[in-house]
Parts: sequence; structure tokens; C-alpha cells
Amino acid sequence: MRYLKVLLLTLFFFVSMVFFIQNNEMLSNELVLKLELFDLSFVSRELPFYLIVLVSFVVGSVFSMSYFLAEKIRLAHELKSSKAKLAALEQEVTSLRNLPLEEEVYPSSASKTENTSYSDESTQPYSEKKREESAA
Repeated sequence: MRYLKVLLLTLFFFVSMVFFIQNNEMLSNELVLKLELFDLSFVSRELPFYLIVLVSFVVGSVFSMSYFLAEKIRLAHELKSSKAKLAALEQEVTSLRNLPLEEEVYPSSASKTENTSYSDESTQPYSEKKREESAA
């Protein structure tokens, strides 16, 4: 991925240089920028067009880098809090694993139905009643 970034940056630099060389006459023209808002008026001094393009590129790059830096800081904070939460949950799982088991033995469901005796016929399960009636 790093090589791809270097390759793309080199390609961008090469295309930019070709653009500036091929358009040298047009980029050397001087421009005057004007901004008029309500009663306020701003007029710049004469600037070469290439300088305006270059300054615009640099300002855009600075804004982009500051945005991505803020996003990286936010994601780093989110990652740190997620790691802390994960550590707390892992500690909870470990403590639950280390709890002693109860010593009471629970019979399996098959042995429970075979060994169960019902004193009252009304509390006997329906399947057991059917089995006894068919055997009789």
C-alpha cells in the first residue's frame, strides 16, 4: 500500500509538472481578484495565475490534513475506550469462569422420568398415562 501511495504521488507530481510546463504562458498571466460583499470591497494586487493555483492547492491540502487529523484523533479515542471495555469484559468472563461449580448433581431427564413415581394419577404426565393404558 505504501508503494502504491508513492507511485500515485509521483504520478501526480509528474502530471502537475507537465501541466505547468505546457501552460507556462497562460499561467504566467497576472490576475486581479475582487470580492465585493454588501458595502465591503476587496481587491488584490496583480498575482500570477500559477501562484493562485499553487496557493489554492496548498490551502486545500492543509484543510484536508486538519480534517483527517481530527478524525484520526477521534478514532484513536474510540479505539482506546473500546479496548478498555473489552478488557473489562474479558476480566468479567475470567472471573465467571473461575467461580466454583455447585456440588449438587442434577439427574438427566431420561433417568428422571424412569425413576419418578406418582402418588396421584392426576399429576402423572399424559404420555405416561398413555403408555400404561396401552401396556394393560
